[in-house]
Amino acid sequence: MLNFPKKTLEFIKRHLNRQQKQIDKSLQEVEQDDPARSPALAESSEPGTDSYIADVHTKSIVLGQQLKNTKLSIKAALTKIKNGTYGKCENCGNQIEIGRLLAMPTAQYCVSCSKKRLNSRSK
Repeated sequence: MLNFPKKTLEFIKRHLNRQQKQIDKSLQEVEQDDPARSPALAESSEPGTDSYIADVHTKSIVLGQQLKNTKLSIKAALTKIKNGTYGKCENCGNQIEIGRLLAMPTAQYCVSCSKKRLNSRSK
């Protein structure tokens, strides 16, 4: 286990669990609100309806994928907490700053490595 106060780790774990529940709820709402999944879709015949449905469906797919990616990141962070490897930078192996993890509990890199990765992408 990396050097984290137990209370801080428990706080982050509770936050991640709440966030995971909210994402599950949001995923259900996105799927329910997708007009392309509606049984009434076959009945729509007004001009412009098809393009509206296609646009909203595309946005639903993108939002759903973003939520699924976030859910995977949360699941990975919770697994790391369980395994005692949470907070270890995946690049350099150093401990990720506690402030960074409190702000972004799914962070995989310390500030230094994150900046290096960002700079290498922008070139």
